[in-house]
Amino acid sequence: MKSTIHTAYLILIIITFSLLTSCSGLKDIEGYKGENISMGVGDISSVKLSADTYNKFDWVVASNSDPTIAKYDGKDNQFGEKNTDMTTQVLKFKGLKKGKTIITLNYIKLGDLLAKKSRTINITVY
Repeated sequence: MKSTIHTAYLILIIITFSLLTSCSGLKDIEGYKGENISMGVGDISSVKLSADTYNKFDWVVASNSDPTIAKYDGKDNQFGEKNTDMTTQVLKFKGLKKGKTIITLNYIKLGDLLAKKSRTINITVY
């Protein structure tokens, strides 16, 4: 009887894992090793990324490993000539105190739960 219960649990775990890994949104997430930014305390640095804002995609800050080191300081959109052209999004970060932090950005479509892309920014404030 115990063997049957263990087998049932194992099958349930395998099915759950298969369903999670087969979701189409999970395949779209791309790992990115990261960019390095150095700035002084009080300085503002930026990252330029292409975004399909016409189809409601946007780069958003997903996490900041130490928000006391650097903070997100806003975004500027530089739109293309046509509505269908890619937009250049300029994400700005401000150095608050000396140290290092890792900021993760997600490229996500309005209304979606999973990011299409992910990017890591390594910030050093000196």
